[in-house]
Amino acid sequence: MGRGAYEQNYTQLNLPELAIDAVDATPTAVALSSDLTGPGPAAVDLYCADNLALLDALSGPWAGTFQLIYLDPPFGSGKVYSARVDGAPGRGAQPVDAYRDTQDFDAYLAWLDRRLAFCRDLLAASGTLYVHLDWHAVHYVKVSLDRLFGRERFLNEIIWCYHGPSPIRSAFKRKHDTILVYTRSADYFFDADAVRVPYDPATVKTFASSPKAGFGKAPDLARGKVPEDWWYFPVVARMHSERTGYETQKPEALLARIIKASSRPGDRVGDFFAGAGTTGVVAARLGRGAVLVDRNPVAVEKSLLRLARLEPRPQVSLWRYFAHQAQE
Repeated sequence: MGRGAYEQNYTQLNLPELAIDAVDATPTAVALSSDLTGPGPAAVDLYCADNLALLDALSGPWAGTFQLIYLDPPFGSGKVYSARVDGAPGRGAQPVDAYRDTQDFDAYLAWLDRRLAFCRDLLAASGTLYVHLDWHAVHYVKVSLDRLFGRERFLNEIIWCYHGPSPIRSAFKRKHDTILVYTRSADYFFDADAVRVPYDPATVKTFASSPKAGFGKAPDLARGKVPEDWWYFPVVARMHSERTGYETQKPEALLARIIKASSRPGDRVGDFFAGAGTTGVVAARLGRGAVLVDRNPVAVEKSLLRLARLEPRPQVSLWRYFAHQAQE
């Protein structure tokens, strides 16, 4: 496929209800055309809203209802990130700002802490929180999460490794993100069998060649293994069919492993920094309900378009909540 073959993935909806200067007393439903929502069975609630204001408004009815929350917040990088819109077959898309990650670092940490506190209280007793970061802030955020959940509720530090070009010449190239995993209680849900992967062919060959391999402890090679806490998945920039023109979009395979491990069909999954909607797309495909939140109409529109391309098409409800003053 040549460059531009997937420009239709960058289509822009231009929903006027998400572009108006309005103040909503409560979350307000936005009507969707039949080509953007379907009969289900999965249901996705998509909110165009400041996530802190929304979490504050709905913390009561949402408390304890999420089996899994995945957060991919700004990383404290000091950068401005873009999205591509208004593309079509044969016509290149145009760049627009997606979000600005330019807060003072101390202000950024306080900003994130307030959202993490809400997320803890939204988790079911068996629920799990995954927080996706990188080297800029992960060590500071881990300390915050230890205090918020208790150090005993720390489950994993997952390293997502990937390849890609880098301008760095004065240090090793920074090619991994870190995902911190915390559980709401000791009685958390984890489905190891749902995420098993085949053993490396070299491992299979080793055990076939000698009965003494593994010091007498032979694994069930046919069943496969639970993945280690380092994962390799290609970045979306290398997977043209997934690209939506959102610069920090995450690969579907990464979210599929998380959702399969820490939720069951019918459970509720939350993502309050939804971006291009990968969490909702994968959750719906796997039979989970989802709640997605993003303040940027461009991100919301990209999420809507991706959900509408699923088969069967999930039942999507679109909401806006433009609070009088965004909380910080």
